[in-house]
Amino acid sequence: MGIRLEVTAESLFGQFADDLDAKLTEGETLAAHRLMALSTAVAPLDVGTLIGTAAVEPAQTPEEGAAVTYDTPYAARLHEHPEYNFQNGRQGKYLESPAVENKDELGQIILRAVQIE
Repeated sequence: MGIRLEVTAESLFGQFADDLDAKLTEGETLAAHRLMALSTAVAPLDVGTLIGTAAVEPAQTPEEGAAVTYDTPYAARLHEHPEYNFQNGRQGKYLESPAVENKDELGQIILRAVQIE
């Protein structure tokens, strides 16, 4: 007859694992807020309707993550057509490009949030 004991972060670290999950979730949400700021700076702007719909959906779990959304009927069309001639240096891929170009900064926001004090 054998014995088996599963080792998990929860069993080893208990509350520490819960705290880490909470900090990671908070970091993802903070990074999403920064991404929203970066993206609204380059999103197409006519009268401001598009950037006025920008929002952050906070992370509920680390696995789910946070999200930045733009909620107009034309948001996806403008995003997916960088060849359009937007005014004043605005651009298509207004969410994707800032995420890629600033991935190190966004990652640092998450890392700072999970640092153990």
